[in-house]
Order: sequence, then structure tokens, then C-alpha cells
Amino acid sequence: MVRVAEWFGVAASELISTLFPHYCLVCGERLSANRLMICPTCLDLLPRYPGSEALYEAEKRLEGHAPFTEYRSDFGFTHHNPVRDLIHTIKYEDHPELGERLSRLYAPEHLRAGHFADIGVAVPVPLTPSRLRRRGYNQSTYIAHGLSDILDIPLDETLLARRDSNGTQTHRGRESRWESMKKAFYAPHPDLVSRRRVLIIDDVLTTGSTLTACALALMAAGAESVSYYTLACGKMA
Repeated sequence: MVRVAEWFGVAASELISTLFPHYCLVCGERLSANRLMICPTCLDLLPRYPGSEALYEAEKRLEGHAPFTEYRSDFGFTHHNPVRDLIHTIKYEDHPELGERLSRLYAPEHLRAGHFADIGVAVPVPLTPSRLRRRGYNQSTYIAHGLSDILDIPLDETLLARRDSNGTQTHRGRESRWESMKKAFYAPHPDLVSRRRVLIIDDVLTTGSTLTACALALMAAGAESVSYYTLACGKMA
């Protein structure tokens, strides 16, 4: 009976793939039903952050702003490479599951390397309440699920909250981002943060203002340490 059910499941998946085909976001190649939204060839060619840190210099960007313990990202992001299209699809085109699949795909590398081994809880960067209502999902939560499941780190969305602000960070310059992020985040339940080692998870590191504001809010609530993971790290201007 189980094998019959499995056969019908495979058949249904193949039928859906035939009727509603998917294509690689990068090269346009048709994808099979079980693929990510990117073909294996293009996936292998995506610029990885490990090994290219000198081009992105996350540590220099954040140095002196917040006492991060560990920094990790999986992709290098510019406005002229395919990672930009993937992030845009995750955030704005109603495909947050792509973020979860990508973080889950590379999480075993972090597990084998011993990254985030001492983390007690993972926290996705929250959206403002109004933006969450409009978008219907928080892409960082999906990314967090993919990573935390593989690393076996508990995920808690209640530890960090974001006040409604004056708009998106996407098109702001560095100084404007830092100014708008001041006091944007807070810990609603400091007792649940106190003395814990927290991992902040987001989609992209750009200026570092968002991650820094999150870290400072958590440290103010008594966190023992704060680290971060982002799916991508943007190149410094």
C-alpha cells in the first residue's frame, strides 16, 4: 500500500511538472519537479562567500559596532550577479521556501566545520508588523528554519521584535541605514534572552546596520553572546 502511495506521489509530481514547468532563474533551463529554482550548473557557479571574504570584509564593516562572536554567510552578493535575483525572488516574489532550501542545502557544511557549536537559540531578524502584514511572510524565518533544523538549534521568533519605521532599507545609503536602525529592535522578553548565546539569522548583510541593531537589542536584554548568519553577504562599496 505504501509503495502504491509513493508511486501516485511521484506520478502526481511529474504531472504537475509537465503542466506547470519551472525554469532556472539564472539560465532559463527547464527544471525537474524536485529541483531548486536554479539548475545544478548555475548553482555550482554562484559566488560563494567562503574563500572570497576579502572582497566583502564583513568583519571590517561591523568592527566596533557590536561584539559579534561568529560571522558566517554562504554567498557573495552584488547587484550584478545571480545571487541578487535569488534574494529578490525569496523576498518579493512569494518564494520564501527557496531561502529555506538554500540554507538547508549548505547547512551541513557549517555542521561539519563546527560553526555555531555553542549557540543556544536562533532568532530570525523580524520585519515590522506592517511589512509582515503586507508581505505575508518573513523570509528570514524560512532561512532560519533551514539552518537551525540541520544544526539542531532551537528557533524562537519571540525573542526579538521590530518597531514600525519609515520604510524599507533596500535603497538607503550607509549613513541613512544606520540612522534609521537606531532603536528599531527590542527584546520583548528579556528574561528569555538573558545569559543565552544567540544566533541572528537574516537574508543579506549589506551595511551591517540591521544586524548591529539586533545585536545591541539582544545584548541590552542580557544575551551572553551574539553571532550571525546571513544567506548572502553584500560586497562593500
